[in-house]
Amino acid sequence: MLAGSSPVKPLQSNINRAYRPWYNRYVKTTSLILLISMLCGGVSAQLPPRPDEFFAGIYADDSRTIDCVSGPAGSSFDMIVWGWVPLDKGLTYVTLRFDFPANLALTGRPEFNGLVIDVIVVEYQDGTVEWTMLFSECPSGWIELFSQKSVILDASRSDVLIVGDNSMMRDCDFVLNDLVVLGGLAVNDPGCGFVSVDATSWGIIKSLFRQYH
Repeated sequence: MLAGSSPVKPLQSNINRAYRPWYNRYVKTTSLILLISMLCGGVSAQLPPRPDEFFAGIYADDSRTIDCVSGPAGSSFDMIVWGWVPLDKGLTYVTLRFDFPANLALTGRPEFNGLVIDVIVVEYQDGTVEWTMLFSECPSGWIELFSQKSVILDASRSDVLIVGDNSMMRDCDFVLNDLVVLGGLAVNDPGCGFVSVDATSWGIIKSLFRQYH
């Protein structure tokens, strides 16, 4: 340091002081808007069992009511993965470990939430696959993480699962949070009834079957 000069304050602390008041106002305002929207909304806006915790679940509809699909080989549907982030938090990234069954083929590219800025996929020897999605703008409340076109390959009973012990969410205070799995998606369960699905050509079915077996 030069004689007579004053110490330079760390730039990061100056940024934090400038950023934190804005962020606190942003969280309070956003939380109020989301809460009003949810109180005025329908089924799709219902709060989870404990709104102060983090949740994730797999469904086959936008209103998070269908958690079981059934159909003949070649039937396709949109698998939708939802997450819940407490209104006073916000999401920077989510890591989900999936266990996809052998009789379900994921076709085409997944459609990610518009706030997803990067995706990291890691495959493990036990057959599970981990998806990490990085978000901008700190979204909270119910978040449709992504949707994926899926094809049922045969009539066997199976489940699409989120492995809770290996899944987590980091909030906008950079705290890593465990999440609660709301449930997986059952495929061809005798008790779920037939769900309207799209038909797929037999040529595509045979190609997918060879790929996944």
